[in-house]
Amino acid sequence: MRSHDALLFVLNCTVSTSMYRHDVAMVRRSALDRPIFAAISIHVTRYSIRIPKQNHLLMQLAAKDREALVADAEYVRLPVGRTFVRAGDSIATAYFQDSGVMSVISAMTTGHHVGVAAVGAEGVLGVAALLGKKRYPVSLIVLVESSGHTVAVGRLVEVFRRSEDVRRVILAHIGTRTWELITAAACNRLHSNRQRLARWLLTTTDKAGQRSLATTHEALAQLVGGPRHAVTVALNELRTKGAIAHLRGRIEIVDRTVLTAQACECYRPSLPAASA
Repeated sequence: MRSHDALLFVLNCTVSTSMYRHDVAMVRRSALDRPIFAAISIHVTRYSIRIPKQNHLLMQLAAKDREALVADAEYVRLPVGRTFVRAGDSIATAYFQDSGVMSVISAMTTGHHVGVAAVGAEGVLGVAALLGKKRYPVSLIVLVESSGHTVAVGRLVEVFRRSEDVRRVILAHIGTRTWELITAAACNRLHSNRQRLARWLLTTTDKAGQRSLATTHEALAQLVGGPRHAVTVALNELRTKGAIAHLRGRIEIVDRTVLTAQACECYRPSLPAASA
């Protein structure tokens, strides 16, 4: 078998609609007992071959603008469950995620919490500073382990004012986020807990580029905007229909087609963060 034929064989074996990720460790030797590859690692999702994750907004910028933004940035890694920002905190930095998902949680004086957005590598957090806002009206909690650049707001404002390209990219993102918030407002008012849970699971795994989530009932209740017992009922409904498996604090998507059918009309399929 020739080396390029071997590569095609490996890729054809690993890519299928029934799997989201598969690791190919090594193709050891050809029929002539000669090395073909050494230590090749390919990660496959149902959408595409995974590549190193990078923030989509930063990657749209010219190199000079990207370098100007992150020149003095701090690169951070945030574990699941970390409260990155609390409502009322000053907006001191913008966060450009390379990976992971941050949930945007709005808290009411009644003690109720509801997820109003989820942001992954397709976006940036903290851009409200560009609109004259000084403090966060919401909390930001790490839903999927995250890493990325924290950029001082002063630097963001400076580059935003100086570069037309940066303004174009960030304003387009703000426009997209605005429409998502409008959709979420209607969704939280009209759709069932099961529908909203299915939408959140699909949206979050899209953004994270993975098929499972390590999460808790409390985190899911915040996302869905309902009591924990209502989330338990919704999880059981989705599990009974064969859409998910739920065990030991982790939710695995078993059948994405079924889960999509259970979600409300507000879900819009998107490529995972790793594939754009």
